[in-house]
Amino acid sequence: MRTTFEQRLEGLEAKLLQMGQLVQSQLDRTLEALSSFDTTLADEVIVRDDQIDRAYVEVEQEILRTLALQAPVAKDLRLVAGVLHINSHIERMGDLCVNMAKFVRITKDYPPVPEIQATLTEMGGYAQRMVAAAMTAFARRDVELAERLPILDQPLDRLNAQIFRQIERAAADERTLEWASRMVLVARYLERLGDHSVDIGEQVVFIVTGEVKELVPSKAVRAGVEDG
Repeated sequence: MRTTFEQRLEGLEAKLLQMGQLVQSQLDRTLEALSSFDTTLADEVIVRDDQIDRAYVEVEQEILRTLALQAPVAKDLRLVAGVLHINSHIERMGDLCVNMAKFVRITKDYPPVPEIQATLTEMGGYAQRMVAAAMTAFARRDVELAERLPILDQPLDRLNAQIFRQIERAAADERTLEWASRMVLVARYLERLGDHSVDIGEQVVFIVTGEVKELVPSKAVRAGVEDG
């Protein structure tokens, strides 16, 4: 029975890591579609989200089967609970990629604002690194990396706020403003990817230590003393 239980846990973890890789691929494709106005690529992102949704349901069902057939305790129970939460965050990350991809088609006939586009590209790079770091922290049970995620998240928050100032400068041109106003939501979705990554980090800390805590950046970072 113990061997079967361990195999179930290993299978759950493997499935979750596969989902993480798929979300990273979806994010890469989404950012490329946004930068090149590629509606075909954006449509592929939307269609491919079905894979993440199916995997999400499979993990949920396997967790329920595991809890019904076994009585996990201590560290095993923490892993099952952590997988349950991380599964949800990954599924939502996939949805955020779809939401961004949909804007490629909606805004394809409107002229972009170069400075806003540059900010979104920079945000995309940070979001990619955060998602990758969160999944690496889970795969390696790396508490130190997990606890660094809030610091890595700071540039995303800063750039998200910067987008609003850039839109004010673009308000003079109605057609440009139409594109820019849509990109506010894209920036918000990228910022949310960072938040989900931090949440995954919190689950890693819980799985390893049993401690439930909110990961927040140091006081120096929050005050802007350190460079995020």
